[in-house]
Amino acid sequence: MKLVTAQTFNDSVSAHLVKTRLENEGVECFIFDEHINNVMPVYGQAVGGIRLKIKEEDATRTKELIEEWELRPFLNQSNETLTCATCGSNEIYGGFKSFKTSLGWLTLAISFLFMIYPFYSKTVYRCKNCGEEMDLNN
Repeated sequence: MKLVTAQTFNDSVSAHLVKTRLENEGVECFIFDEHINNVMPVYGQAVGGIRLKIKEEDATRTKELIEEWELRPFLNQSNETLTCATCGSNEIYGGFKSFKTSLGWLTLAISFLFMIYPFYSKTVYRCKNCGEEMDLNN
């Protein structure tokens, strides 16, 4: 049984969510390099992040399932499709880490200076078309 990487992740929660969805669809899958990423996130990036591996024969079906999930639009609290206020597009990244605030830039500078992992970032939605960032709380 040969395993191939279906997707890579920066956090174990996202990896387990996709793994659970795939297992629910009958696709056997495994998570690799989860612990190194959780213990030392900087080293986790060096090994390529958390990898979700599947059997080679399930690759096409898995790709279709993942694309289907990623193409679904995000919904707000009123179950309406979330759209960009600038361009009106509903093609949006979810869980995007932003450093655009002054505290974010300060965090990046301190992290670079002391060679530590950034300790602050704001999680926002980001439009794929125009790059506009929208707060998750709105």
